[in-house]
Amino acid sequence: MTSNNHSQNRALQQDARAWSEFTGINYTAALRQMQKPLAQGILGERVSARQLIATLEDHPLIGGTGDDFVLGESGFYADNSWSFDGENDYIELALITEALRMFSPLAKTETPEVGSYTLKHTVEALLTDTPAAYVSNGRLIWAAAALGLPIAEYDGGSSLNLLIGVPDNEHDYLFKMVRSGQTRPQGHHFRPPGYEHLQAALARCAAGEPAGDPWVRPAPVVEEPATFHAWLLAQADRDEPIGDFATDYAEGIRTSAHRIAQTPDELVLLLNELTHSPEAYDAARAAIGEWLGTMEPSPGIRTMRISSHREDVGGYGAGSGDMERLEYRCPCGYGRIVEEHDNIPGFREHSHRIDCGQCREEWRFLEGRSVRDWALEPVL
Repeated sequence: MTSNNHSQNRALQQDARAWSEFTGINYTAALRQMQKPLAQGILGERVSARQLIATLEDHPLIGGTGDDFVLGESGFYADNSWSFDGENDYIELALITEALRMFSPLAKTETPEVGSYTLKHTVEALLTDTPAAYVSNGRLIWAAAALGLPIAEYDGGSSLNLLIGVPDNEHDYLFKMVRSGQTRPQGHHFRPPGYEHLQAALARCAAGEPAGDPWVRPAPVVEEPATFHAWLLAQADRDEPIGDFATDYAEGIRTSAHRIAQTPDELVLLLNELTHSPEAYDAARAAIGEWLGTMEPSPGIRTMRISSHREDVGGYGAGSGDMERLEYRCPCGYGRIVEEHDNIPGFREHSHRIDCGQCREEWRFLEGRSVRDWALEPVL
């Protein structure tokens, strides 16, 4: 046995003794919980039972002394104390901890906004096929405190519920993903970083397999101020069509109703996928034109390729070649941009056209670009 395995087994044994004494169950039952695969740490190190117990005693908000706990099964200053079944209590707390670990850390300057009672229902739905299919309000708060998340009372106090420091937008995304009757998010910019890894690990454990490789938390994404997305958000306070469109776009981002468009090309693709009014499309086109006008030279926009075809031809005495046709979706989404190349020695021709009446009036090819390197700009 390696020294590392010895240390791990010793830690499990120490945890089991502490958990046995704390909950009143026998040592063997406690050790059996410590050894379960679901309790070995999925998004981080295994949560220590001794740390969980110490949290109820030492935490600045929920800590108590001796048996006089501030936190109970129903929440903060609950009348009912803890009710342990001796089979899954530690595993439940370990899984709740994993669910909380998947969120992005809240900045120290931010005030917790997500209520523990709402969050506990979301975590229940996430863990519905695990021993933590039911999560009490108190255990959710307990796990959050043990993990070191920011916790605060509601203004005025006198509530069983506390505010938990997980990002509100990430919780809203998770709520819509796991709670029945909710419209699933169409944009995934607020997906908690550990969500997919945790889901995959839980599925493997349910199949009797190891949880898998350790999770590495991704580095925070720093928003580039020069992106089209950032510029468009900044237009939301304008009292005219572009401002109205930017406000609607920002609301769709906030609610995860659609994804982020970092470029005008991505906004055009997004509009092709979403239901929108002619006025919204006109405002978006005007916004793209204004944005492109700030750049020299203008990069224009490219649309999505939808088909390509190449046909070999024998040529006319100068050798064989091919004829190539590529089709792209036009900006409005209902027509085509056609790019054609006659790659035949002696008869080389290259052309492109907007095969859509509406877009021929509202868009034009940038000058000075080759046929293969075409780009469009709005006609304003």
